Amino acid sequence: MMCFYCIFALGMTRRLTFFCFAVAALLSLPVAVAAQQNRDSVRRILPDTLVVNRLRSRLDTMSIQYENTEMDVTFDDISDNPLYFRLFMPLVLYRSAVSEAISPDMTDKADEDSLLPVKPLDLGYDNTLARMIDEALVRIYLEHPELVRMTEAELMDVPTVIPISEEMASGIQLRDNRAGYEPADVSPERVRSRLSYWKTFGNFQGKYTQSYYSENWYKGGESNHSILGQINLEADYAKKHTTWDNKLELKLGYYNTSQINGRNSFRTNEDLIRFTSKYGLRAFENWYYSAQFQGYTQFAPVWDTKVPDKLKSRFMAPAYGNLSIGLDYKPKFKKKGITLSVLLSPLSYNLKYSAVDSIATTFGIDAGKQVKHSFGSRFDGNLKWTFLEDFTWTNKTQFYTTYESTEINFENTIDYRLSKYLSLQFFCHWRFDDSVKRKKDKDGNLMGYGQFKEFLTLNFNYAW
Repeated sequence: MMCFYCIFALGMTRRLTFFCFAVAALLSLPVAVAAQQNRDSVRRILPDTLVVNRLRSRLDTMSIQYENTEMDVTFDDISDNPLYFRLFMPLVLYRSAVSEAISPDMTDKADEDSLLPVKPLDLGYDNTLARMIDEALVRIYLEHPELVRMTEAELMDVPTVIPISEEMASGIQLRDNRAGYEPADVSPERVRSRLSYWKTFGNFQGKYTQSYYSENWYKGGESNHSILGQINLEADYAKKHTTWDNKLELKLGYYNTSQINGRNSFRTNEDLIRFTSKYGLRAFENWYYSAQFQGYTQFAPVWDTKVPDKLKSRFMAPAYGNLSIGLDYKPKFKKKGITLSVLLSPLSYNLKYSAVDSIATTFGIDAGKQVKHSFGSRFDGNLKWTFLEDFTWTNKTQFYTTYESTEINFENTIDYRLSKYLSLQFFCHWRFDDSVKRKKDKDGNLMGYGQFKEFLTLNFNYAW
């Protein structure tokens, strides 16, 4: 008999607790009508719950899979699972969430009526997910009861279909009754939407600098103008296990120097024509069997400052070509704004060409020849990282060696976006090449093989 009374008391206590909790929740509903919704508070609560972290992780994974077109993307966990709707629809006081808070270990069976609008619902993963959602809802009920719009019973009373009476439909004209009108018997044309595997990008940057010094300026100086234009064109192809990246870079800049023989002398401060094409076939995970071709030269001739009639370089003098075969590493980052490509080429062919015999030796080509061939190994690294929203760092690293000579190019560009069309840019380029003759400085001393240049400019940008 004593056991019976204990069991009865426990049962009444549980029912009384549930009843008190339900009454308290119902009494809080009038507050919801008068109080304003505090959505920011809900956003601060939900990110800390397990189910939202799980949903966010799943969405991030699906986003990465969707960007990588060769992977199969399944939306079973999101689009085919209707349980998540309770987190994003207007807040309702659900019976399952209240029961879970009062007696979480009462049963593992999902209550069909409390999992609106899904029924019946299988046990297993869905039941576990429903429990996690209930825990998140209970947390909102306790901390922000004013956000509750209605109870589950009130939600069940809302009609799902609003019937249309004959009076309502009497004013609807189903067809045109004008004289002489006959509907055309034409079947609609089927339009096939094709998925484009190409991504194209174009960017133009224009830079201009002007400075003026009066003849009696106390420190002296030289008035000059400087202008620089840059165009980048990209066309990338990706389908299943195949990638093909193409990039064309065009740069040309001039500045005027002091007058020579009564004329202003214009010289180039930046001059580049570079085309890069890389084909990749997926090997495993983020690695691709790749073949890359790169060629570059310049637009305009450059003359010696001390001897104006002496040519130093011009179009196709020199011209460089490289063909590399190896493995390309392209990781996928969850954080957007980062792209990385690292090409390891144990076998690489390099070509140097000069259309002018008299300056061929300046670029490491043997005297009397216009072409120099060499084989070696090559490393190419390309990184683009957007951080702090308005800052973008672009790095291009190239290393080539014939095991007798070495050529290194290390380019860094940092862009700070001021507006849609204006940006502040810092560019620096360090180059090492010990296959050419060492030059002398103005004092007649031999300089090293390292070379360096940098720019700090205000740019006008236009992208398409």
